[in-house]
Amino acid sequence: MNIAHISSAMPDKRVLSVRGLCKTFTLHTQGGTRIEAFSDLDVDVREGECLALHGPSGAGKSTLLRSLYANYKPCAGSIVVNHKGTRVDMATASPRAVLAVRHSTMGYVSQFLRVIPRVSCLDIVAERLTAHGEAEQSAREKAKEMLARLHIPERLWRLAPATFSGGEQQRVNIARGFIRRYPVMLLDEPTASLDAANRKTVVALIEEAKAAGAAIVGIFHDEAVRDAVADRVYELFPQEVAPCAA
Repeated sequence: MNIAHISSAMPDKRVLSVRGLCKTFTLHTQGGTRIEAFSDLDVDVREGECLALHGPSGAGKSTLLRSLYANYKPCAGSIVVNHKGTRVDMATASPRAVLAVRHSTMGYVSQFLRVIPRVSCLDIVAERLTAHGEAEQSAREKAKEMLARLHIPERLWRLAPATFSGGEQQRVNIARGFIRRYPVMLLDEPTASLDAANRKTVVALIEEAKAAGAAIVGIFHDEAVRDAVADRVYELFPQEVAPCAA
């Protein structure tokens, strides 16, 4: 593993620490135009805290989440996460270290469900527990409870979710994301396709995760949801587009 070597100790309860983070995209098919998503960001998130990313479309909110999860490699800066008593810099970590953090420490709930075709939604949710050593029967029972809580009808549990509605797929995605407790959780518009009853359920799941000590970073376009779960709001603003030098 590529473990960050930083001399100072992380302050108590700080689980995620971002310093000097920059991300720029270069559009090679459009004359080398450079789009700066964000620059020189400093962010800290602590145990039991929900930090909401806020700003207009194009401000870099989803890019920041993907950078925290190491889907995007930043141009500069560090993303240090507490992982099993060590400190891993997701900006420079090896692929093996990134996978280890994702497996045990950092969960991600995206807007879209991406799964293997023909696998039932019950197995999709239960797999998050069996992958960490929980007995299959116990995992499936917990998966049933989570699916029921998110109002997925029992008649759908043994079906693959490819033919489900967008809202049903999103609820399966949320069930899979919340069935296991992660120290860090990244949420990308988890209530985007949900009705009022299911939004209320997701708010309760977020509050339960916070109470269990999770550090949460999320994008919540629903103002009522953001107000209900966020302890702090981090504002992001669109950056200027810079053409390539002649």
